[in-house]
Amino acid sequence: MPIDVDEVQRLKAIAEATLAVAAREGASAITIRAVARELGGSTAMVTNYVPTRIALIINAVRAAESRWRTDLEAHLADQTGADRLRATVEWHLSTEPEDLLLRTLWVEMLSSAHADPASVDRHEPRASREEFLEAAAAAGVPDAGLAADVLSLLTRGYYVSTMEEPAYWTAERAGRVARAMVDALIGD
Repeated sequence: MPIDVDEVQRLKAIAEATLAVAAREGASAITIRAVARELGGSTAMVTNYVPTRIALIINAVRAAESRWRTDLEAHLADQTGADRLRATVEWHLSTEPEDLLLRTLWVEMLSSAHADPASVDRHEPRASREEFLEAAAAAGVPDAGLAADVLSLLTRGYYVSTMEEPAYWTAERAGRVARAMVDALIGD
């Protein structure tokens, strides 16, 4: 008799195990065997839901996205106008350990794009750009679309920079750049 498994819960457990392996041993240590070992089961326990290493990484990144949205909404709770735009940008420039880990996974995911273009998650960057667009429009930025594009490029570039030079790109330095960029876009 087959075992009844909740697919959503299993994918969530696989995502958590993937993040645990990456946090402890680095992104390069993510394998189906390592994640199965973390779960205390067989590789079939993983491959029945997530068939490849890149799929493991994508699953972990997507699981984190829902937490990001909840965290962003809480961070912006009572912010309006230019303050909301600044807070949105600063939130995207976080240097929390989990964010840095997820950026490493994001780069791993992007590195597979040449072989499997469908493996790249395009939802999250589009959602982020939409957040910038809404915040820029609410702040009265004259060209909110251009502002959203500039801020998208700024934050995506920052993600790579924090992996290249983490000691240089501190939260303080990133915040200073973000404030200057938002002030320039607003016209302050």
